[in-house]
Amino acid sequence: MVERDVAQDQEQTLYLTILEDIIRGKISGGDRLKISALVKKYGHSASPVREVLRRMQGEGFVDILPNKGAVVVAANPNTIQNIFEVLQLLEPYFVEWFAEYALPESIDKLEEIQKKIAALDDDDLYGLRQLDTEFHGTIADSHYNDAAAATWRRLRTALMVHASRLRISPTRKLTIVEEHEALLQAFRDNDPVRAREVITKHVSGSFRQLSQQMRAHGLYNS
Repeated sequence: MVERDVAQDQEQTLYLTILEDIIRGKISGGDRLKISALVKKYGHSASPVREVLRRMQGEGFVDILPNKGAVVVAANPNTIQNIFEVLQLLEPYFVEWFAEYALPESIDKLEEIQKKIAALDDDDLYGLRQLDTEFHGTIADSHYNDAAAATWRRLRTALMVHASRLRISPTRKLTIVEEHEALLQAFRDNDPVRAREVITKHVSGSFRQLSQQMRAHGLYNS
């Protein structure tokens, strides 16, 4: 049992390490993931590497092709659009509840994360994506619906993977900070209607910015 737990911990560590490299852009869509190269790079045996690649295949991050092995899935506009369509349903659901029922310490936690976001350098895209996920994840995890929160986390991880090559402009970062502040004010005022208005605009703005970049990168046909 102990050996199994250790193996699972090693697989999870390897999974998170490879995932981070994809999100940081060190591994790009279309890149082949050779087991022998991954074993050498990450210092794990072949068995956990295979398990991680199978897990990533199940999550849609990797394709395992005959005679080619594992290949990182390239950014797909349809996938990103599908993710946002579900986020546009989940985010208002979470923030309305949070505005009515969140404890003061939960709002204090959001404020601390917000300060870190505002202090980031504009070129620290990985840091921004991580902190933004932590900000919204704090709201989701406070909700009583664990299944909805787990779905949100899976979608958010997928978004970071599929949008890893797309930038977040300084102007967009400023907008994120401003809209987070508006959310915080709605939470302090226990105003679920205002919170819903802000998050709807926030999520739509993120999708619009990513869509513009996907078109610029030629990821849309039209």
